[in-house]
Amino acid sequence: MYLGMHGGDVEEVARRYNIDKKNIIDFSANINPLGISEKCKEAMIDSLNNINVYPDITYFRLKKSISRFENINSNNIFLGNGAAECIFNVVRAINPKKALIPAPSFSEYKQAVDSVDGEIKYHVLKENNNFNFDEDFICDITEDVDLVFICNPNNPTGTLTSREFILKVIEKAKIVDAIIVIDESFLDFVFEEERYTLKNLINSFDRLVIIKSLTKFFALPGVRVGYGITSNTKIMKAIKKISIPWNINTVAVEGSIASLNDTEYIKKTREYMEKERENLYKEIKSHKGIKVFNPSVNYIFFKLESNIDLRGKLLEKNILIRSCENYYGLDNRYYRVAVKSNSDNKILVKLLEEVLNE
Repeated sequence: MYLGMHGGDVEEVARRYNIDKKNIIDFSANINPLGISEKCKEAMIDSLNNINVYPDITYFRLKKSISRFENINSNNIFLGNGAAECIFNVVRAINPKKALIPAPSFSEYKQAVDSVDGEIKYHVLKENNNFNFDEDFICDITEDVDLVFICNPNNPTGTLTSREFILKVIEKAKIVDAIIVIDESFLDFVFEEERYTLKNLINSFDRLVIIKSLTKFFALPGVRVGYGITSNTKIMKAIKKISIPWNINTVAVEGSIASLNDTEYIKKTREYMEKERENLYKEIKSHKGIKVFNPSVNYIFFKLESNIDLRGKLLEKNILIRSCENYYGLDNRYYRVAVKSNSDNKILVKLLEEVLNE
């Protein structure tokens, strides 16, 4: 069965299985179920009047909006056509010989390191520790490692890692002269993000890079805007040298600025997600034969006791979920589902019960 590298591949799934894509409810991509903000939509429509003009090559206004949103200096921001481009550009700028990557985690880290022929050292997170980081990870930051990735919250497990632990990682990285990349792409969904983010310490650690995405929280996967934060001038210069000019289009710029400034939308999203995530978590957890890991953001990670093809059986009912068997360290019993609208979530729960009772 076709699994794909990521969630959200509705077009390809529809073609392969001859399903009308309009009938598919996609739980495989972790996108804000509220959709884009109305202010964002209006700004993007208005921006069509300016598509006959090149975007500002410095992206001054977008960087200023990110600067206000994150409360950081705009000089510490670099942009990308999605967080994936930021990750690839960081890796190409550093050109690591060996990278330490936790497993399971986001697949782009491996792809980026592979693109520069770097060696990968995996640290497999333990299920009996609920896939949390422990001191063994710090021990794996050895003299031959020059790049370390941490996804916080982690994708696909949803586990959050404390600032205190990451600070220990940074201290070890300083000893071995390694760069730390913290991917905070989902952290905007967390109410108490200040307990976890490292952005306000960016000027204290020049070996630190933070990656963020507008795709997930602001529901802009088709627009492609991501950004990175670092105080390391050497990395910033190297990224500038390899980055493609005008890599973000005018429509994306205006939509992103409007989204970042829409405080009501941000508040509404966090409140909705807090409530709906807990509801879906409890419903899935109530089924026998499923081990559900405590969620922190807009997706839920779980494991089946049996080896049934849950993704295939739900796809027959036009429900697309994310099988996690192609994540390093996992097998075909692990799945991830996004938190969607209340009505869609009820459909998932109902059909999940039908499949498990067959």
